[in-house]
Parts: sequence; C-alpha cells; structure tokens
Amino acid sequence: MAIEHSSVDEESPLQTVHIIGQIASSAAGDSVSAQTTEILHRIDALLKEAGTDRDELIQANIWLRDLMGFDEMNAVWEGWVAAGTTPRRTTFEDRTLPRLCDIRVDVIAWRKTEEFASP
Repeated sequence: MAIEHSSVDEESPLQTVHIIGQIASSAAGDSVSAQTTEILHRIDALLKEAGTDRDELIQANIWLRDLMGFDEMNAVWEGWVAAGTTPRRTTFEDRTLPRLCDIRVDVIAWRKTEEFASP
C-alpha cells in the first residue's frame, strides 16, 4: 500500500514548518543546558532556511532522558523564546533516547509569507 501525501498549496499564506528529531551532535554527552543550546541554535538556522523564525512557533515537543533535567533545559528555553510568544509545549521523559543524548526537540512554526511577514 502506497502512502499518499497531500499537496502543498504554495499560494496559501498559512503553511507550517515541522522540524523534528533535533538532538545534539557536538554537545552530545555534555550537560542538558549545553545540548539544549546547540539544538536551539540549529532550530534557529533551520527556521530561517524555511522562511520563518522562532517568533512563529506554535508548538514544541521536548523529550528528556530524565525529567530531573527539566529545570536546566527550561532555563535555556526561557532565554531563547521571546516573552509573549511562548508556544504550546509538552515535555516527556524518554529513557530510550540515543546514547549520550539527554534531550530531543521537535517544533512546528508558521511559515512567514510576504502577506503576513513582520516589518
């Protein structure tokens, strides 16, 4: 059975960008805050490449190997998101994350179009 994908309306002003499965590479094995910082910097770059930015985030899912690292991750997260633009966020514990990986982040953002882009 073949999987069929819906077509994307390139003319629609309301499109989303999905960035999934982001884990640390150079900071793998380091602290939760170092891994979080690396991941969020990468997400910034990926959002920019997709024509949007973190102000357009609408949802984030975060997996932590151990929820005891929540405060450490959250301190970095709170410094990254702008006040008043914090997206809906869910945090899970997942002890099956890859070795040396303490955090994984998925985000969904609105793709900016000329019609809706900020000045």
